[in-house]
Amino acid sequence: MALRMSGQGPRVSLGMPVYNAERYLEEALESLLGQSFDDFELVISDNASTDRTGDICRAYAAKDKRVKYFCMRQNYGVIDNLNNVFRLSTGEYFKWAAGDDVCGRDYLLRAVQVLDGDPSTVLVWAKTVGIDEQGQRVPLAYEVSDLNSPESVYSPDPTVRFRRLMRNFWWGGGPIYGLIRAKTLAATRWIHPRHMGGGHVLLTEMCLRGRFYEIPEEMFFIRVHADMTSRVHRSLRDRARLVYQRDPGRGPIGWWRMFRSYPERLVLYTIVVRNAPIAFRQKWVCQQEVFRAPLSWAAIRVRQVASGVSPWR
Repeated sequence: MALRMSGQGPRVSLGMPVYNAERYLEEALESLLGQSFDDFELVISDNASTDRTGDICRAYAAKDKRVKYFCMRQNYGVIDNLNNVFRLSTGEYFKWAAGDDVCGRDYLLRAVQVLDGDPSTVLVWAKTVGIDEQGQRVPLAYEVSDLNSPESVYSPDPTVRFRRLMRNFWWGGGPIYGLIRAKTLAATRWIHPRHMGGGHVLLTEMCLRGRFYEIPEEMFFIRVHADMTSRVHRSLRDRARLVYQRDPGRGPIGWWRMFRSYPERLVLYTIVVRNAPIAFRQKWVCQQEVFRAPLSWAAIRVRQVASGVSPWR
């Protein structure tokens, strides 16, 4: 059941960027097309898959008019595909969807209710759970759930929201796949920046424009499997290759192309803070969190290297 029709088009756009996603794609599509809220379009952008992904998507598009399938002429990379599905969307609210994750039946219904009822909220996501290949629960690293506490990303104070994200700078799995006000996302500087930490940078930019709300029920299930992007591209070199669509190379230039992501990320955060629609005093408080970030990164990397798990392969 839909809450109400928009009149001109769907109220919600679901954007699914895919590439060789055949293994879990049908289950992901069924969880979206079976939502209790049905006033949506599902925009699929295929990054020139070489497996059965295209066949599966075309079959769903043929039997459900809400599905719009676009296939790239070549693989333009993960970031371009993420941004492409948003540019192709038309809804008042927007949600990214992965080809291997699963949403509870009432996810969209509950999220739309929150956004309709609270103009100060710009993003709604559901409590997030990890599942394995068989759908059994597994731990999710770095996932945060504070259920809209005064010190959470639901705080009316943008500095509190920014601090919460900056002190959990690898958090993003649940919120980045939440339901977002499209006009808020469109107003960001880059949509999803071309950076290894671009999802988190985007979240910090949006949190300075409004509150995030976490639906307390478990309604979002992230698939943890051997072929997921974060596992296939585990090292800094692999992630640089994924984002920039080129091997960083070896020697001093290669090392710089990998390590530059750290100073670049600080620059992106600084730009986000500078352009935020908040008071100067609030910008200064947020900038202090940016200055603090390298100390946290260094501490984490030292622990990783000491344990024998180096990200710099």
